[in-house]
Amino acid sequence: MKVLLLTTAALFAAMSVAATAAEVTMPASAPEAVPAPVAAPADKRDPNARVCKTAPVIGTRVPSRVCMTRAEWTARAEADRRDLETAQRTGLASCGTKPCT
Repeated sequence: MKVLLLTTAALFAAMSVAATAAEVTMPASAPEAVPAPVAAPADKRDPNARVCKTAPVIGTRVPSRVCMTRAEWTARAEADRRDLETAQRTGLASCGTKPCT
């Protein structure tokens, strides 16, 4: 591990020396390169951004990849939460102290 770190450090040092040497040898009259326009980074909370998640599939070891927008993921989580609360509430109310049939 130590050898790998030392080798990597030496490689970066050699690259920086080569880069400074290349800068020194370039003529002063050379036109500067114009950087390419950089697109603005997408908002991380954009509701229309597509997000993919891996979901387990019952009966197989291979998970499935599900892709939806952030808004769809939020709606799905809210619906799942409501369904769970409804099942818990009606399950307790319908059986009471009697065994469920």
